[in-house]
Amino acid sequence: MVIDTGSELSWLHCNKTLSYPTTFDPTGSTSYQTIPCSSPICTNRTQDFPIPASCDSNNLCHATLSYADASSSDGNLASDVFHIGSSDISGLDFGCMDSVFSSNSDEDSKNTCLMGMNRGSLSFVSQLGFPKFSYCISGTDFSGLLLLGESNLTWSVPLNYTPLIQISTHCLTLIGLPTRYSLKA
Repeated sequence: MVIDTGSELSWLHCNKTLSYPTTFDPTGSTSYQTIPCSSPICTNRTQDFPIPASCDSNNLCHATLSYADASSSDGNLASDVFHIGSSDISGLDFGCMDSVFSSNSDEDSKNTCLMGMNRGSLSFVSQLGFPKFSYCISGTDFSGLLLLGESNLTWSVPLNYTPLIQISTHCLTLIGLPTRYSLKA
């Protein structure tokens, strides 16, 4: 799993035809729901959608995401119940990605999901209503600890929090350009 503070949309690597142990098979979930193109979730552009969401041939909301390291993922938006600890969280929106690509094929097979942790409305922490989280990385092995919300652990030193910035977009109106030029945002 990749925990990404720069991404909004969380996603799972989905495989609807073959059975791989590291992919999510949506046909095995009774609560899985695809998001249609007409849904407000699909029609609103977000920080993670520099390429606007589109409609696939089944009129489902389709997303193509790309990242600074030249990796990408491609698939449909969906909603499902997630089991986190002892809680069932219904209606969590995520990407059910059919293809995941990076420039390193070894990494492609390892990367089965991404947890979007920025402040966008579709991020994991925003959908769950957590204003903060902590991710403690171990210095001795590959394991770590993810804490959602305020944590006052008696066995831990006090945690430091770094606020996530709120990214806003601004529009610029240009007046007086010659008519033979066109600008696209």
